[in-house]
Amino acid sequence: MTEAVATTKDSSARRATPGDGRVRRRDGELTRQRVLEAAIASILDVGYYQSSSNEIARRAGVTWGVLQHQFGSREALLLEVLNDRWDRLQHLVVSAEICGATLEDRLHELLAILEQHYGQPEHLVTMQIGLDLANNPATSTETRQAVRRHAQRLSRAWRPVCAKALGESAAEPGLVNYAFTALRGYLVGNLIASSFSTSSKTKASDTIQRTLLIDGISAAVRASASGRGSVVSETTNDTGAGPWPA
Repeated sequence: MTEAVATTKDSSARRATPGDGRVRRRDGELTRQRVLEAAIASILDVGYYQSSSNEIARRAGVTWGVLQHQFGSREALLLEVLNDRWDRLQHLVVSAEICGATLEDRLHELLAILEQHYGQPEHLVTMQIGLDLANNPATSTETRQAVRRHAQRLSRAWRPVCAKALGESAAEPGLVNYAFTALRGYLVGNLIASSFSTSSKTKASDTIQRTLLIDGISAAVRASASGRGSVVSETTNDTGAGPWPA
């Protein structure tokens, strides 16, 4: 009997080791990430409204109960998809480098950075989630407010890296917004077009369009600088400073 009790105590001790808690947290995070990826894949494959909680759980290889335990509801799960994409965006912006010698070089670099977010199919998913959660009458007030905060933070997140590309011209917020919206519009437009068409744009055609786009933005930036009696600096503004509120 003593030996049995000792064995039971030993087993309990093994179950209570601190490392086990870390394993459970790590497993929970892996499950969470798998569900988020399954939600994105489901929306891309079968559409937003066909991506039910059960369908997402099936793709993630978990039960509906696990999904409910992790997120609580489909609405909360979809909001967490936006949160996850936001976290990835922040990492992208922080690690982004702009070091081109000319304004055109820097704008090409900026376009390549923006493409990592706005040129990916996952962005179509975040657009659908954001539009529905922000406008659906059934969405909770808390979630609707969270989505709107996302939109506000997103517009501010890009400003420092855009400022690096424009250099001293970043002192004009209008120019920064113009450059950003023009580049983003090109990428999102291509992304939407590709989702409706089976034919892909040729590399040569894409290169020409990108060059024309960059040349147009550069011309606008230089014209604005000329109107102020200055010239566009051909060195980067590594500070990323701008006249915007934090």
